[in-house]
Amino acid sequence: MTRFSAYGRQERAIAAADTTTVHERWAFGRRLLCDPLATNPDGSLRPGVMESLIAAARARGVTLTEAEINARLTAGRMYPCESQARRALARFDSWSGLRDAGFPPMDADPGEEPHDPRGAAERAAAVDRQLALGEYDPAQMTLFDFFPDDRFDSLSTLAELRKHAAESARRTEGHARKDRARFEYLDRLADAVDGDESKTWQEAQAALDAA
Repeated sequence: MTRFSAYGRQERAIAAADTTTVHERWAFGRRLLCDPLATNPDGSLRPGVMESLIAAARARGVTLTEAEINARLTAGRMYPCESQARRALARFDSWSGLRDAGFPPMDADPGEEPHDPRGAAERAAAVDRQLALGEYDPAQMTLFDFFPDDRFDSLSTLAELRKHAAESARRTEGHARKDRARFEYLDRLADAVDGDESKTWQEAQAALDAA
């Protein structure tokens, strides 16, 4: 449920809005499509996600249906760029009008990249989860999956990006060394008490000191 709390907050904001919610519902769909742990590469929802989204909305006191979620996904697929969503909003002043029209094609601004409404922290967390699950696919990764958007942008040089990556790697290796040392210490404590891990640290340390 925690993973989908951002969707629940967004749904609460949509339900509370007293003006058009075309843009917010489109952004909801884009968020799903940009979340590799929520949707498959073909844009379909992963197993259990639909139920989690509905439950996250219910936890905020809002009713969300499968049909509504699917409509938002369709909007996100049809309008990958924010300029397309703006044009849809200009043409249709209500979500129901746009939905009933079948999400007709809209032009995007030249050179515009697909919109990803997730923040830097959310993107980084998604990458971490993919790596942990062994689902890392470099072909699907973009700049802000790996680099914070409050420090870098599309004009950042490769040298700047490489410097940041090297600094991050040094920090990671430092943590890894401490992890290895921590396990080595635990192994020495366990050996000192013949592998009996029901012993307290105090007992094990005393045995290690006496060895």
